[in-house]
Amino acid sequence: MTHDHRDADQPHADEVGAIVTTLHEATMNGSPSVRGIIERLGQASFGALLLVPAMIVASPASSIPGLPTTGGVIIALIAVQMVVGRDHIWLPEWMMERRIDDKKFDRALNFLRRPVRWIDRVTRPRMTWVLRQPMLLPLQLLCILCGLAMPFLEFVPMSSSVAAVVVFMVAVAIISDDGLLALAGMVVAIAGSFGAIKLANGLISGLFG
Repeated sequence: MTHDHRDADQPHADEVGAIVTTLHEATMNGSPSVRGIIERLGQASFGALLLVPAMIVASPASSIPGLPTTGGVIIALIAVQMVVGRDHIWLPEWMMERRIDDKKFDRALNFLRRPVRWIDRVTRPRMTWVLRQPMLLPLQLLCILCGLAMPFLEFVPMSSSVAAVVVFMVAVAIISDDGLLALAGMVVAIAGSFGAIKLANGLISGLFG
């Protein structure tokens, strides 16, 4: 059975910026591990945990080799656990111990501060039925698909960032209870899919045409 993971202790829309501040604090003692980030955000906060890898992959840090793949796998694992109704996140031990370069991490977070402040201002609870089951399930499945696609999209410049933006929008929607933002994320996903298909057709035509 699936559950709604917008727990009472999760941050609201005006606290999304506080997540970025928390992540900055995680770098104060050097390169943070995935385990350290999860512990700072709180195990039960699925929306925040989904938001973090999406934010990183959506930023210029996505150019770091292997980062979109790692971020995509983490996103897929978190979203799967949301679907099955787990109360706490689980990630493989090797992934929990993986460390993120603190300087590159800080640059990515600084890049996101301005858009996050804007998001804090414009998001609010609305169309909340979109974020209740059974409507929530397609959004969770969309996050799984985006996460699984990122390792393959890493080889196409900026494409993994588009998938990350979709997950980012869904995660913020869950945190802020903003169903309109969730629907906007689905629109971006559809548009991105058509763009990827068009790009693939262009590449195939160029190679074999």
